[in-house]
Amino acid sequence: LLSRPANPTCVAPARVAGAGTVSATWLAGDIGAPAAPGSTTVASGRYTVRGSGADIWGTRDAFHFTRRQLTGDGDVVARVASLSPTDAWAKAGVMVRASLAADSPFALMLVTPGGNGGSFQYRTTAGGTAGPPNSADRVSLVPRWVKVSRRGNAVSGSLSADGVAWTSVGTVTLPLASTAYVGLAVTSHVDGVLATGVFENVTVSPATPAAVLAAGTVGS
Repeated sequence: LLSRPANPTCVAPARVAGAGTVSATWLAGDIGAPAAPGSTTVASGRYTVRGSGADIWGTRDAFHFTRRQLTGDGDVVARVASLSPTDAWAKAGVMVRASLAADSPFALMLVTPGGNGGSFQYRTTAGGTAGPPNSADRVSLVPRWVKVSRRGNAVSGSLSADGVAWTSVGTVTLPLASTAYVGLAVTSHVDGVLATGVFENVTVSPATPAAVLAAGTVGS
């Protein structure tokens, strides 16, 4: 892996095959085995995440995950500015995940590029089937703010049009250790084709704030 200095104003662009270091606190890589390797590019606080994969669903996931670790309770917030329409169920959102295994428990507050809108989806046991079915709200169109909040083993998902007024979508109980993975997830829902999700105003709290990079690229 190529390590990077945590310099908030000057980071030289670089590319790392398969996975890489975005900053002192952020990493990026594929979960599962997408046919097309993904990547993450950061410029002036904007995260451009490119991910392939069949889906984040069923018993195993395939997507690109820009992530960090969060110990204890906290919130992950981002504005999904755009998502390329590779499929009606292409997904971009913020995630809490128990591990980096393809069949890990997770909770994902996501948006899609079209009429399916937003959805709060999750897997409650390792190797279990993700759900819930028919969870699309069909009204939350991109751009949209997304949030996941952890309080103990309870994880909730929320949506907002402006980042101020939030609507709670759902809550699920997950088997999480004290430290879990959190971050930005993108799947194209068409394995071998890359979808591009652009995230802005990314925050993780109350963890130590991540460095805001001027530029940098990880992935392949």
